[in-house]
Amino acid sequence: MVGYRWTCQACQAGNEPNVDKCEFCGCPANAGTEDIEKHTNPEGFKKKKAKEQYSKSLVIYFYIPFFAAIHAVNGSYESLIILLGITAVVSFKNIKLLTHIWGDNWARSSLITISSLFLASILVRIFLIPDNSDFVWWSVLFYFLLALFSFYYFFNSKNGKRVFSEYYAKANKPLKRDS
Repeated sequence: MVGYRWTCQACQAGNEPNVDKCEFCGCPANAGTEDIEKHTNPEGFKKKKAKEQYSKSLVIYFYIPFFAAIHAVNGSYESLIILLGITAVVSFKNIKLLTHIWGDNWARSSLITISSLFLASILVRIFLIPDNSDFVWWSVLFYFLLALFSFYYFFNSKNGKRVFSEYYAKANKPLKRDS
């Protein structure tokens, strides 16, 4: 309990001593930045969390061909089967998201292109660049730059934001109640 008069960080209202929550908006007295954001802009907070989950759910598909190639070339087929099993489970869990992505031409072609570039980068490294070559570091640099560029392009570009907004609107459409 707060033993003094305090000001709510979310709504700037004054509150009496010994009150744990704001009397006006319900924000806790010891609220962190997430709690404050949740109280000041609930819809924006919800959309921000949904965007984080959206990007976490999709980013795995960028790297699947990359890791599948590594496991296949190294002959660790058990690991490849485990990777494909994890991919199947994650895909089943995110089937609505994947259906939405596959239905959008820009998103589908972008995801396929990005995944193919990751696959091509590892195959070039494995088959064309010897281990003791200076080009090993260039391939690593290319891989990291590709990761940064692809993440920005898919999630922060104009089309990337459009695809997320459409998915968010569809996923948060109010349910029609039977009268």
